[in-house]
Amino acid sequence: MRYRTLGRTGLNVSEISLGAWSLGGIVRVRNRTSKNPDPCGYGELSEADGIAIVDRALALGINFIDTAPIYGDGASELRVRKALAASGREDILVSTKCGVYAEDGQYIRVFTRDVILREVEKSLKRLNTSTIDIELLHSPTIAEFGDGTGWRALLELKEQGVVRFVGISIFSEPEQAREFVESGLCDVMMLKINLLDTTMLPVIELAERYDVGIMVRESLAAGFLTGLFDENTKFRSDDQRSCWPREQVLDSIRRAEKLKFLTGPGRTLAQAAIRWVLDLPGLSTVTVGAGTVGELEENSAASAMPPLSLGELARIEEVISKT
Repeated sequence: MRYRTLGRTGLNVSEISLGAWSLGGIVRVRNRTSKNPDPCGYGELSEADGIAIVDRALALGINFIDTAPIYGDGASELRVRKALAASGREDILVSTKCGVYAEDGQYIRVFTRDVILREVEKSLKRLNTSTIDIELLHSPTIAEFGDGTGWRALLELKEQGVVRFVGISIFSEPEQAREFVESGLCDVMMLKINLLDTTMLPVIELAERYDVGIMVRESLAAGFLTGLFDENTKFRSDDQRSCWPREQVLDSIRRAEKLKFLTGPGRTLAQAAIRWVLDLPGLSTVTVGAGTVGELEENSAASAMPPLSLGELARIEEVISKT
């Protein structure tokens, strides 16, 4: 495992960090994908299996874990806490988020001051800590961000030492990302970047100039860049992808199919997709989830792999330009 500096925070983080969404299993909520109690997550996962994934991540050299309250309705944070307590490791960094949570079976997205303060307090208790390493607003749209009272609350918590560093996970709006970077107040930013979605790429260069630490999420495009799915794939009922529009699923499968030339001896499509993100200049860590220890080991191995060849990069550009 290789390590990089997370922007102005000065934190030394593994270039592959563990995304802990899968660790929490699922929570069923209304008003996310429909009015029904649909799954939020990628399938049920036992506490023992979740803790085993964290244990293996630490053994592989991962020292940075990203979680959030909505992941399993708090179960992810609780399992991360239990795993770290059992490990005896005090050098592991944890980022969590606020503003998105489950309440009375409903999917809630609120970024007001009162909600942010309340949700951070809940995360502190679940993680059993007095200080959170990194706290991010959980992907508010520009409209949801509103007048910024929630963001100002986070900045106050940083001044008070309740959180060490603050930032935002960007939903999908480059202009919002630019405003946060240029404010000079954002320590860390999480961006969605993968071979199927390069919308946020221009933000990385700007963030590097302002010394904002960049975390990249969804490098495997919700799993479609594993190359494991085809047009006959049917997702389990406890997997949120089973609720997605069929055409959306088929589009991702077809586009990923065009990238399978990246698969070769000793390298899976998932590893190639992660390697491509790792080689983007200016980012600090790729946050990758895993539902099994095997998936974790496969993903983590990308850190030790050589960069993609110039020929492969040229073919990728050709594929991207046609989609």
